[in-house]
Amino acid sequence: MKELLVRTLIRLCSSVAQAVRGWRALPDPRSVHRIVVLQMSGVGDLLLITPALRALHRLYPEARIDLITYKLENAVFLFRLPYMRRGCEFPLFELELRRIWTPAFWLGLDRPIRFLRQEPCDLYVSFHHTWLSQWYLFELWVAARSGARFAVGINPDCVAGSGVFDRALPESQLGDRHYRPLFLEVVGLVGEAGNDLATEFPLEPAEIQQARDQVRQAMPDRHRMVCLHVGATHAAQLWPIERFLDLARRLQAEGDGIVLIGTKEERSLTEQLAGSLPPGAVLNVAGMTDLFQMAAFIDVADLFIGNDSGPMHVAIARRRPTIGLIGPGRTRYHRYAPDEAVILKNPLPFDIRDRKDAAFPWAITVDEVYAAARNLLP
Repeated sequence: MKELLVRTLIRLCSSVAQAVRGWRALPDPRSVHRIVVLQMSGVGDLLLITPALRALHRLYPEARIDLITYKLENAVFLFRLPYMRRGCEFPLFELELRRIWTPAFWLGLDRPIRFLRQEPCDLYVSFHHTWLSQWYLFELWVAARSGARFAVGINPDCVAGSGVFDRALPESQLGDRHYRPLFLEVVGLVGEAGNDLATEFPLEPAEIQQARDQVRQAMPDRHRMVCLHVGATHAAQLWPIERFLDLARRLQAEGDGIVLIGTKEERSLTEQLAGSLPPGAVLNVAGMTDLFQMAAFIDVADLFIGNDSGPMHVAIARRRPTIGLIGPGRTRYHRYAPDEAVILKNPLPFDIRDRKDAAFPWAITVDEVYAAARNLLP
């Protein structure tokens, strides 16, 4: 019943907005000075829109791009791109339709709208594709209230036509593809987006050198480094720590140094692994770095091996040899080309959805990962 109500509200919002907006001409690129884009979630999700952001900049070289996202701390790297300006947090995942009568609900929903209307918005681009209908409803409400001269985005399949946007793609156009082509196709609604799918994570030379110096100081006798990320946002994404322990022992026995990265919440996992390796063979920096320092440690490694999480996407963006260990979930996040990463997918099919902290069986063996590592290491 709730799902039916939400979809009815989505259709109503879309049809009313479409009637009110009417037909609008695409703005002349020379008149576009401010673009606002919407993308939610973590570092990996934000990295996947960097090809589309680059395409937008190419189409509108005079414009500055602002960002609406869930947590700005996940997006700090985007603001190193010269055409990105500033951002606004949108507490989408805290909003619940059953709290629609509370002031807190409307304050949260109104935050991105106020940001959009602080100054004229020439183009609004919504990249976020969500599986929860009520989140779609909230995002479409923001688009309808944006005040943008022109708006493009992704519509749920229950919406006929462009809805709250001037031009839109149906969510089913994604299919079983990676997200990056879809995001370029969203940009393609306003011009030629090209087909460059390379992601970007900018680093300063000094950050890379500092990481290199720390690795050399900690492991002076190790001339080849493997960076491991044993954590992930959800338990269902974790390749078993016992297998990481076995893998790390094999790699260090071959003379490789091990660099362990992660958040402070993942420190207990990395300490288990570090404690199993001899002194001078491991550097554990989990919980001791910011996002850029973590990326720099990835950058100086000869190989990255990790779970389906932000650091894996960073490694690919930094063009490092990468092995991604993928458990349950959708291919849209990790269908990289073979020359971008070796993706080892758990052959046991599960869609985690609301079971993100459930324990799922893994069929990816240590032998498989070790063999892939030997093929990638110089």
